Amino acid sequence: MPGNSTISQMYPSSSLQKLPIPELHDTVSRFVTVARPLFSEVEFESCMTKLNDFVTNEGPVLQARLKERASTRENWLEEWWNEYAYFSNRASVCFNVNYFFGFRSTPQPLSQARLAASLIESSVRFRDDLESGRLEHDNIRGKAMCMHQYQYVFGTCRHPGASTDWTEVYSRTESSHIAVAHKGRFFVLRVPGVMGDRQSTVDSIERLLQKIIDSAENLDRTRSIGILTAALRDDWFAARECLLQVSVDNSASLHALESAAFLVSLDTASPTTHKEFSLACHCGDGVDRFFDKNFQIIVFANGRYGFNGEHSLTDATTDMRLCNTMVREAEALSLEHPLSLGAVAADGFGAEELKFSYNTALISHIHKAIDYFDTTVAAHELSTLTFDSYGKENIKKMQVSPDAFVQMAMQLAYYRKYRYVPPTYESASTKAFSRGRTETSRSVSHHSVEWCKAMVDSPETTSLQTKSELLRQAIAHQSQFTAQCAKGNGIDRHMLGLEYALLAGEEKPAIFTDPVFTGSRHWKLSTSQISDSILHAYGWGEVVDDGFGVAYRIENESLHFNVVSQRLGSARLCQYLSDALMDMRFLLTNAHKQPHEIMAEVDAVANALTSIKLLSSSPRRPLSAQSEAADAHALSPRTPASEADTAATTSTQKSGTFRGSFPAETESAGAMVDELERLPSNEVICALETRLSRFVKESLYWALPSTS
Repeated sequence: MPGNSTISQMYPSSSLQKLPIPELHDTVSRFVTVARPLFSEVEFESCMTKLNDFVTNEGPVLQARLKERASTRENWLEEWWNEYAYFSNRASVCFNVNYFFGFRSTPQPLSQARLAASLIESSVRFRDDLESGRLEHDNIRGKAMCMHQYQYVFGTCRHPGASTDWTEVYSRTESSHIAVAHKGRFFVLRVPGVMGDRQSTVDSIERLLQKIIDSAENLDRTRSIGILTAALRDDWFAARECLLQVSVDNSASLHALESAAFLVSLDTASPTTHKEFSLACHCGDGVDRFFDKNFQIIVFANGRYGFNGEHSLTDATTDMRLCNTMVREAEALSLEHPLSLGAVAADGFGAEELKFSYNTALISHIHKAIDYFDTTVAAHELSTLTFDSYGKENIKKMQVSPDAFVQMAMQLAYYRKYRYVPPTYESASTKAFSRGRTETSRSVSHHSVEWCKAMVDSPETTSLQTKSELLRQAIAHQSQFTAQCAKGNGIDRHMLGLEYALLAGEEKPAIFTDPVFTGSRHWKLSTSQISDSILHAYGWGEVVDDGFGVAYRIENESLHFNVVSQRLGSARLCQYLSDALMDMRFLLTNAHKQPHEIMAEVDAVANALTSIKLLSSSPRRPLSAQSEAADAHALSPRTPASEADTAATTSTQKSGTFRGSFPAETESAGAMVDELERLPSNEVICALETRLSRFVKESLYWALPSTS
């Protein structure tokens, strides 16, 4: 896909090592390791017969073709991956492809127009720095990363095709304007080629945006052009063809919209809860969006804001650099210049509405898109989990990889819900290579399955030490597998390349249609991590109808999950995740202890909590924030932290300040809190203060195996 030649010259990807082609026998060996645990022995042996036949016959021929292809291209995989994963995908990009971010709030409130103006100015200046070569090269711990994807960040748009989509990259001259969406209408915002100082530029943009907000009238939803882009790709292709045929003006307006540098949505919604915020950034009501645009900045009426990215040619990790610039500069503006100083927009700035004409056929397409959108939203369940009992710092103290630790928590959560482990996709970056994107790090292994079974199927017959060792083995395997993927030694991209290396008319080898082979990449858990302090939300939709899309963030003191499915029980999976995370910490921090030591500590904590409970039942309730929260947590069933209990979870922080005016009872309650803090196992105490872990509170046999 041809990109921005200026950027490719400034940040050449050819200086990096080419993506390697793994040896065939290595890929087969890795496949056996991660696929065998997913299927019965009979099923797997049938697959192995086909796989061995492939390695003996067609495999070497296709491998040779791959190596020949690699010798003449910067990246042998790039075109095939884009076609397979994105352009031939006929699902909705809104629900099944795009990713979203929701950003933390600014320190001081900004009006919708001023916040949007700041984000626009930052983005335009970021583009200038990128295209002039002033942007520093991406690197991770000093190792250069490929910046090829930056060619597609600005001035691009995906287009629906009859059977395959494609992305158009517009020149800087064509894409110097910004598209704005508000109340179902689209506008073009024009800014000078050379802008002045940031303050005056933000002021000028703000005036134009405020005028749009004040003057635009709501457009009936049945006239929404944007919602067409959320439809199935075949439906959007037919609707777009119809739209272009209605009038010449439609063609000009659509071109102005699609060729914009990016789009800013001035959304009329005001999401408050975490779930509302995530859903609004994910899809909103579909009206003030154009999901084919390279990226959309979403600014809500209440001053919250987010980002929606089209995934075909850029990954979320690439967009994060731009997002950091936007967020940090908006936060600085909120502290330094929260109010505009300009009365009118300066010369060179302007805005105009894009007009569209309609006929009966086009309106029919819009009605169909609305029905699809509303039905799909209703069929989905988006749930979030804010787990603030511990985070990365505590996980590292357990001497395990935080990412692999969380991956195992998802395995245990899913196993508890369904009693089997699912094919699981974790995105591993290959940007250390020229034009590299991702590889699939498969999270399931023999170690993870054995650990899940020990935890759920036979907890009373497996010692705490054995469970801990199994968990550490599973975490270590996942860490090693992900590291190999980052080096280009995965399974799935290599096997995809071998399949694509077939020539027209050649019979497809039996392995590529084998139910075990195809089933092992039916990603019922599609997962990925982006951890950045600017994010308060992050996610995407499921990739298969019977699966979950799980985005997660690992912060120093907390873990965050966004779970989407077609009403398979996203909220329930969040609860299982919370349970798993509590149990795993208990497991890794107490495995070295004898059963009687654990029981003594549990009894001590339970007695202390019971005392606090008795004090809290007093009519005068002289409780601290901590003791009150501990009481509530000790006596209620375990549920994940969410909008409903965020306040309660947060209140577990130590305050040391008691309410009420009864010194004796205050002193007594304070003594109970002090007793909690003096107990020997801080990890057990923390678990009990936050949510009494199920196997401690109700089923100690889980932690303490039978001695009979």
